[in-house]
Amino acid sequence: MHAGLMAIFLTVLVLLIAVPQAPGNFVYWTSDSPNSSIARAKLNGTALNTKFIPGLNNPHGVATDARFIYWTQGDSTNGSIGRANLDGGGANAEFIPHSAGVGAPSGIAVTPTAIYWQHDGSSIGRASIDGSAPNPSFIGTTNSNCGLAADSNFLYFLNNGGTQIGRATLDGSVVAPGFASVPEAFCGLAVDINYLYWASDSGNTVGRVPVAGGPAEGDFIPAGTTGGGPSGVAVNSQFVFWGNYDNDAVGRAAVNGAGRNPTLIGSAGVTGPVGASQFAAAPSNKITVNSVTNNRKRGTASIIARVPSPGQVTLDETATPPDAGASAAAVRPVTMILPRAEVFELIVKATGKTARKLKKRVLKGGKGRVTLTVFIHFVPATVAGVPNTEPLTVTLVKKGKRKKRSKK
Repeated sequence: MHAGLMAIFLTVLVLLIAVPQAPGNFVYWTSDSPNSSIARAKLNGTALNTKFIPGLNNPHGVATDARFIYWTQGDSTNGSIGRANLDGGGANAEFIPHSAGVGAPSGIAVTPTAIYWQHDGSSIGRASIDGSAPNPSFIGTTNSNCGLAADSNFLYFLNNGGTQIGRATLDGSVVAPGFASVPEAFCGLAVDINYLYWASDSGNTVGRVPVAGGPAEGDFIPAGTTGGGPSGVAVNSQFVFWGNYDNDAVGRAAVNGAGRNPTLIGSAGVTGPVGASQFAAAPSNKITVNSVTNNRKRGTASIIARVPSPGQVTLDETATPPDAGASAAAVRPVTMILPRAEVFELIVKATGKTARKLKKRVLKGGKGRVTLTVFIHFVPATVAGVPNTEPLTVTLVKKGKRKKRSKK
């Protein structure tokens, strides 16, 4: 794909996990003219809303963090960076305005402290996460459009018309413009813990290359496109997603490439070939509770649960971490760091007034019982990890020792 054409053909699809108040996980994307909106659907393809955030100025790139959706929009005369809450409310299309030096922006990525965007194909801009201190010439690039991603250590960008993937430290001090050579990329770049993924123009495929370096797999996933490559790519711990503008659909496969479905979400408003998509992905934050069992001797409960990606899990008594306003229904807080998706155990143990209440009931009747609500919090361990909370009603039961009857 010609570099100039690639700079024009921008619509961006971003994978994002819903906030706790919105059940389920979602995939989001930008729909260029005539929709000029951000759309979304659940990860299984249901609940499609092609005008989730409407009325935008031909949006291009989309990214997310734990609180907001960010997007680039406009051209060299009116380009800007917008921001909205994860539920779509509070949209501000001029969060970083054109007057701050945003010109013809395309790709966008965020970290906990900064926003980065591709600027006029010749540089990567940077601003603080609150939109202050914008610098449109933070890192110089060569014909770089339509592909920007970040992890906790590096920025990655399509460079040299899509024949290279560049890499830079987040502070911009070390830049490797040719970090990886790839078959000609079309539009879109994504990263997980193991690989960089891109949408291949020449092969109508999704390609990947190891983050640590190594040979590229240009034909990793046949994307089901025929008219010039898939429109971008996104990845989480379970799936790879891409846009298929040939049939206005979003495709999906397992992260190992299996179970390919090029038309998971149909009539999706994926604009193309004008408006080919770049993707960025946030990890799944779903909490699955498998079982709850009681230890009546100890008066505790064991929760067996699972999360789909690395991160931090916390058990406490409040709906939103950190703990504040402790009540009589107190439990011992538990925190654990999980290095991978896995099944884990949380022990619910009463403390404070709850523990005394349980003990008092044991002394009175030989068995104590207290019912309370606890909260499992999960924060995925990536730069875009969105916290999730799962409330759970637990009954603690403690059996007392039976008194021996005295012989007469």
